[in-house]
This record gives sequence, structure tokens and C-alpha cells, in this order.
Amino acid sequence: MASYYFLFLILFYYSLNVIVFASLGDNHYLYRACLNHCKQMNCSTSLGLRDFQDKQTFFEYIFQWSCQDECSYECMWKTVNDMEKNDQDIEQFHGKWPFIRFLGIQEPASTLFSILNLLSNYIFGYQVLRRHLQYNVHPLYSMWMIFCLISMNGWIWSTIFHTRDKPLTEIFDYIGAISLVFSQFACCIIRVGYRTNYMRLAKVASLFLLLFFVYHAYYLLFIKMDYGYNMKVNIIVGVLNVICWLLWSIINLLSGKVYVWRCAVSVILAMLFATLELADFVPIAWIIDAHSLWHFSTIFLPILWYRFIVDDSTYLLRYFN
Repeated sequence: MASYYFLFLILFYYSLNVIVFASLGDNHYLYRACLNHCKQMNCSTSLGLRDFQDKQTFFEYIFQWSCQDECSYECMWKTVNDMEKNDQDIEQFHGKWPFIRFLGIQEPASTLFSILNLLSNYIFGYQVLRRHLQYNVHPLYSMWMIFCLISMNGWIWSTIFHTRDKPLTEIFDYIGAISLVFSQFACCIIRVGYRTNYMRLAKVASLFLLLFFVYHAYYLLFIKMDYGYNMKVNIIVGVLNVICWLLWSIINLLSGKVYVWRCAVSVILAMLFATLELADFVPIAWIIDAHSLWHFSTIFLPILWYRFIVDDSTYLLRYFN
């Protein structure tokens, strides 16, 4: 299963390069001509800008749709309509499929599902951990609470990014996503080494992961937003994370710890759901695409994952006491 996940990540990395570097829509002659004309007529004079501001809705103003952004949005749909009229394939624009804007939100479905993922992690994660586990009583309580908060932070930035795709929101979305992968892998290392002769080594390895993540985030923020480098790091850490949790689950299931099945199923389902990214298609009704379906599929995973954490912490409390 881990090798299957590795194959998926390689394919996903390839697809990201296609999306980021080969968007044909924004190079379409009609789009370019429309964009240049719109900017010249509406964004280059004080009269044009005043007219744009008068027509701008409250939500478009709040989410910072500039005159240039509005031109890009309007010209995108003119180009899409022309493509449909001439039975041409719909292309992506600036790395994204065409989406109908709703209340100033750029990708309504992905935004909604990101919010639901955030709520799921809060209700089935944070609240469940607080209800069933106790600080300074249950082993690894603080670790899992920190992981839960990191997960929630990741979904907050996913919501912000899908609401409005800007360079800064994109970077923080990437950092938020990879922080979840790093933290889950660190949690696996700590859990494997817990109360064993390898605990000190596990702490050192987790500290190394933390320092590397800090460097990685610093690099993306202040040096270069390198998509290829970021995805390679995701691949390596993601594969190691999956291998760690699946091997640990198998070993513990074979030793009779039945509750661990939730961990294994969570990891496997997460891998299967991630393959939705490969089924890239033109958005249904210009709202639902493969990426939004992936976000929808992960809404229910915290139910399994955090129940496993509660069961595991309860087991550790009983075993070591």
C-alpha cells in the first residue's frame, strides 16, 4: 500500500507541474486580447477605476478583487463561452479551472468543504480529546492536542486560500498542508518510541523534523516559492509517514490490539481519497471539481482518527499504570 501511495504522489507531482506551468487558457488569444482591452479601458484611468469601484459588490471589495482581477475573471468567462460555442476543450486559467464566483469567494465548493473539515477536526478532534482525555493523566495528551491544533490551522489556511487565491494565501496553504504531514509523522515516531529504549532517539528525530519544517517554511516564505521542491519534500515525508503508521498498525494488530484498526483504516482511506486528485475534470456546474471532492471525502476521517487516539491513550494509561 505504501508503494501505491508513492506512485500516486509521483503522478500527483507530475499533474501539479502540468497545472502550474502549462495553463493554456490564459495564453488563449481571445483571453489575452480581452484582458488587455479591459485593463486599458477600465483600470488605466481614474474615471474607469471609479466606475469599477461603484459597481463592485461588498464581498468583492472585502475579498480584494482588484480591477485587474475583475478583468481576468470576466475575460475568462468570455473565453470559456467561446470555447463551448466552438466545441473546444475547456482549458485552465492561471493554474485553475473556471469557477463561478459566489459572494466574492473564488472556489465556493472547496471553501465550504475546507470549513467542514475544520469543524470536523474541532468537533470530533479537539472536543473529543478534551472530553475523554485528561492533561497530565493520559499519555501523549499534549502531543495529540498540538497535532489537532495544527490540523485545524491547516484547514483554516485551506479555507482562506480557496476563498481568495493570492501569492501569500497560497504559500500559507502549502505550509499549513505540509505541517500536517510533518506533525503526523513526528507523532508516529514518538508513539513508536514511547516508553521504549528508543524514546530518546524518537525525540531527537522529532526535533530534527521540527527544525527541518521551520527551514522549509522559511524557504518558501522568504527565499523562493518552489513548487517542485515543496512537492518533493511532501513525497518523502508523506511516504515515510504512511509506512510508519501502517507498519505500526500491522504489528499491533497482530499482537492483539484490536482498536488499532481505526488507525490503519484512516491511513488507507486517506490514501484512497487522495487519488481523487488524479481524476481531474472540468468543474460540474462550474462549482465541483476533483480537488473539492477530495476535500469533501476527508470530512469524516477525524471521526475514525481521533477515536483511535482516545483508545490508544486509554490503553497506554492502563498498561503503564
